[in-house]
Amino acid sequence: MASSVFALIIGIDQYKSSQIWNLSSCVDDAFKMRHWLMNDLHVPRDHICILLDSKATKGAIEDAFMSHLVNNPSIQRGDSIIIYFAGHGSSVIAPDGWQNSNPLHVEMLCPYDHGTRSRGGRVAGLTDRSVHAMISELSDVKGDNVTLILDCCFSPARSRFGASPRTNTRWTPSGNKLTSDDLYAGLWRGALGRKVSSEGHGFYQKAINSHVTLLACGQGERAVEDKEGGRFTMAFLEAKGTRLFHQISYDQLARSLVIHGGDQHPVCLGENKNRVLFGGTPFTPDTRYVPAVCVDRDFRIAAGAIHGVVEGTEFGLHEHNIHGSPNPLLATLQVTAVYPTWSLSKIKSQSQIPIKEGWARVTRWNNGIPFKVHLKWRYLSLVRWWKLRQKLPPRSQPESTPGGCRIMRVAKAKQAHISVQNRSNCLSIQRHDTLIRDNCPQVVKLETRHSLDDVKAIDAAANFHLHLHRRNSEVPLHKRVTMGLHRLDPESWSPGEENLLEDDKVTLTYDDSSIYAISLKNGSDVDLWPYLFWMDATGYAIRPIYLPDPTATPSLPRGSEMTIGTGNVGSEALVFTLNGSEPYSAGFLKLFLSTAYAPMSLVEQGSPVSVPQPTEPLPLDMSMTPAGKSEVSPPKHLWDTMMACVTVVRGGVKSST
Repeated sequence: MASSVFALIIGIDQYKSSQIWNLSSCVDDAFKMRHWLMNDLHVPRDHICILLDSKATKGAIEDAFMSHLVNNPSIQRGDSIIIYFAGHGSSVIAPDGWQNSNPLHVEMLCPYDHGTRSRGGRVAGLTDRSVHAMISELSDVKGDNVTLILDCCFSPARSRFGASPRTNTRWTPSGNKLTSDDLYAGLWRGALGRKVSSEGHGFYQKAINSHVTLLACGQGERAVEDKEGGRFTMAFLEAKGTRLFHQISYDQLARSLVIHGGDQHPVCLGENKNRVLFGGTPFTPDTRYVPAVCVDRDFRIAAGAIHGVVEGTEFGLHEHNIHGSPNPLLATLQVTAVYPTWSLSKIKSQSQIPIKEGWARVTRWNNGIPFKVHLKWRYLSLVRWWKLRQKLPPRSQPESTPGGCRIMRVAKAKQAHISVQNRSNCLSIQRHDTLIRDNCPQVVKLETRHSLDDVKAIDAAANFHLHLHRRNSEVPLHKRVTMGLHRLDPESWSPGEENLLEDDKVTLTYDDSSIYAISLKNGSDVDLWPYLFWMDATGYAIRPIYLPDPTATPSLPRGSEMTIGTGNVGSEALVFTLNGSEPYSAGFLKLFLSTAYAPMSLVEQGSPVSVPQPTEPLPLDMSMTPAGKSEVSPPKHLWDTMMACVTVVRGGVKSST
């Protein structure tokens, strides 16, 4: 299933021709759209191509369209593709025989060099005929999940004084300087011979099936801007805070947009206009949320001791668990009773809306020992150090950060779990925790661009520390379940008999051709659900290696063995790698075990500067309690953990630094 988003964003304020009125906020709008895609929809930076002002020539736009979209091997059929343009629109009289419907005018998007002289005449804009042909070719290759968003206009109505208004309008007249030869010379090569639907005119084609078009205004209306931005783009971005984007259709969104201060009415066109926005592709489940159901006056939350929940842990209750769609807080829940795989909580505060079910997200883990951070200042990054200092709790006063862990700033490195120092475009983290310090690189550098990224990195380190050290103090499965690491035969993929783990550790010499498997043996008298994660100590990511099928029976029955890494779906072989020239790296295999199934997505964590991986939505299980009644005597279940450290070295020698 396709699940990625790619975008081509164009914003032009300054035009090359002195005959074109410059604009004031198209570049800002382009940046705002990119920020929304990256921060709200978690689109990777390299999935977005942005062209601004002089970089947005006609040739550059066409080249980027081909390289970034049409010929991009990373884009799979069905992925969401967004093309956004903020700049001038224009129109000229159509030459004879321009296309099958013989329109009176040709509408066009104005690139930076629109109307300027070139070797073959004057540069004509990207005409509606060209753009339709370009996107049709794109759709043939990548599918029809394509959205064209245009914050411009093409033929604004004349005022009562006979002139078309130009100030604050994203439109420019093209005059009589563009000739028929210019239009034909600038026509997209694939547009010749391609018929265009006669149901509509210019960019206002109703029967297009290759994409959906969102236009800033109707025909004859003005697309207005001010210093704050284009009014259409502002309304679109305001809607992300009030409309459920993961449920709304293109047409519903266009009809709901409110444009302030002007006669401007957004338009949505295309055969697929009743499809969910962007095909629903970017609106993936957020793994930080777990189901919660009201039971009498309590809420039963699908997270318990195995997840790190303790009495006093607090959750925020929300309507859904989807990235990129408004999700206001409905209530704050505080855990009062903890069981191995679930917990009971009481409402601490709530809105006026009656709540029966929802999705809960940890806002305060209530970890007993706060995660201690020492800030090391550096003269060259003093301003950024000060901003980070302001975003962390005051010294010796632990507080919960956005990640939910209690963090405390300390004065000395010897008191801390980590020491952090700002450097150019990165955060240097020195680890003092014994388990990590003795087995992993003591200093890691995470790419960060500003203090908010720094806080995310510290949050990730705190959550990593929480899950790394978490264990059941009763150790009910100690020595009754064993874990082994085996090298696989590269041809038969059969695991070797030798268990490479010794005292829960192994050092491997880096070899990109070596593959491995994990063996689990259950010597207990209970059936078990195993959940295996890789905890990357270099980037603080926590990735699932194996998660059982909740619809099946326990995958590790009593007295049985299983192998993770058989090459089958859900059991891929393991490969341990090194990045660049690093001499060695290390991480931890963390195994969770329970006698009752538990959704373990809450444990997952991406690198603090990367994009969360999409997962399938978790069903809201209304059968967790019978007939809506609390369980006075919940069934006896247990949980436990196991862990092994894996170190990978280059050339067989671990560096001492």
